[in-house]
Amino acid sequence: MKKSEDRRLQGTFQFSPENSCFGELILKRGRTNLGLSSKSEFHRHESLDYIRGQTLDGRCITCIDCAWSSRGTNMKDGAEAYHYAHIFPHYVTVGDEHLDPLALVIEQISFTTDDLPELFYDFGSFGTISGPDSVIDTVLAKRELARSTEIGAWPQVAYYTGKVVISEVSTGLGKVAVCHRPAFKSGSPTGVSLKSTIYVSIEPDEPIAFEGAMDRITCLARFLSGAAGRVQGIKGVQLRTLGKSEGTYREPLRVHWSFAPKSGKNIDRKPHPGDVPLKPVNRPEEFSRVLANWIKLDPGRAVARNRYISCLQKGNSYGVDRLVAAANMFDVLPNEAVPLELELPKDLAAAQVSILEMLKMVKQSHDRDSAIAAIKRLGRPSLPKKVAHRAKIVSGKMDGAFPDLAYVLKQAVACRNHFVHGSSDSFDFNAIKNFVPFLTDALEFTFAAADLIEAGWDSSIWVGEPYGAGHSFARFRWGYREHVEQLRKARATPKAKSMG
Repeated sequence: MKKSEDRRLQGTFQFSPENSCFGELILKRGRTNLGLSSKSEFHRHESLDYIRGQTLDGRCITCIDCAWSSRGTNMKDGAEAYHYAHIFPHYVTVGDEHLDPLALVIEQISFTTDDLPELFYDFGSFGTISGPDSVIDTVLAKRELARSTEIGAWPQVAYYTGKVVISEVSTGLGKVAVCHRPAFKSGSPTGVSLKSTIYVSIEPDEPIAFEGAMDRITCLARFLSGAAGRVQGIKGVQLRTLGKSEGTYREPLRVHWSFAPKSGKNIDRKPHPGDVPLKPVNRPEEFSRVLANWIKLDPGRAVARNRYISCLQKGNSYGVDRLVAAANMFDVLPNEAVPLELELPKDLAAAQVSILEMLKMVKQSHDRDSAIAAIKRLGRPSLPKKVAHRAKIVSGKMDGAFPDLAYVLKQAVACRNHFVHGSSDSFDFNAIKNFVPFLTDALEFTFAAADLIEAGWDSSIWVGEPYGAGHSFARFRWGYREHVEQLRKARATPKAKSMG
């Protein structure tokens, strides 16, 4: 839907079984609008689950998950009144058929993202060959042009190996494949064109409904964003449905997603293929293992992972709010990802019961309730313990690449507590305020790296590879030791001096 004429669609829309009316649909992301005009009045009680329409040239439109924007009545002197409505659809499908969003008819989903070429660096599938006369002779002979075409001094041959599937993995979402979609333009005096769009496809084990399809896209988008080290914008969503007769081809439904994930405003640089943690082309077994396990764990970790994506959305913009959000990711991890609740020693358990009984006898107040809540948390994993637990997963696999990571994270959590719980005599924010970006990166790196390691990522290989600064992991590693040394010096400075 890149052409301007495809973003303004006019036709007839079936607002309700009794109300068919003229409408214009303008596709403009968050400002998408369906404007309807009718002789019949629009009532707010009418269902907006989905609205079907058909353009003047026969294309089928389905507006899904709609919401009222406005409605009213216009009347001119001497003319019959007409009613209008403006409706915002969260999703719109356009194609050769309408879509019932509740029907189990979707058998394949496909889409593309910003950094698929870097994440799936299939370097060998396309290329050029220069020089050898024998190659150009063979090519021209195949096209029966050898006699009529003059060969110059520097012949070049562009090629595509014909490889379509770059990676294919069986997961809990279904079969996930990353593929080439090549496009060709035959030769002319102005040259030739040979390009490819890399896209992701998902084939569920059984046909699914629309909501399930979008949930699968969202899950994979989380994974791809973490793998790329920056938020991935989702584009080109298409759905293939059941009902295609044998021997015929039907175009997939194109999906306009009004609030599709998009890259942040302060976007990081594109990741370099050498910096990304996973190498699907070079290490396919590792990638398959990580993707399948990561998706298996997603239902319990989706909330925490969404918080991580929200942090990445800020790109190169740092501040206290982002640091607090990065620390809080660990607090919403499921129980299996954090330390077990410890059984208190008998004397401490007895003291806990006694103190709770005493506090309950005190008149109710905010301070009393806070004290009760604090005593009840004895033995349960606190935020510092959760962060330390995840840090051990990273430190145990990174072969000393991040010494003193536990110390860095301790300072990050202390900084978070300073802004959540208030000032403390043992913590001087002014001494480390310049390290807020570094401490934030430490929390985000630990969260994402531990997540991948638990899914099967061999991080020791990444540590041993050359690295630049084209990925959030690589940027955190770049200058890490110097940052730690400076942080220790800043924390060792007396409070009175650091305030100056």
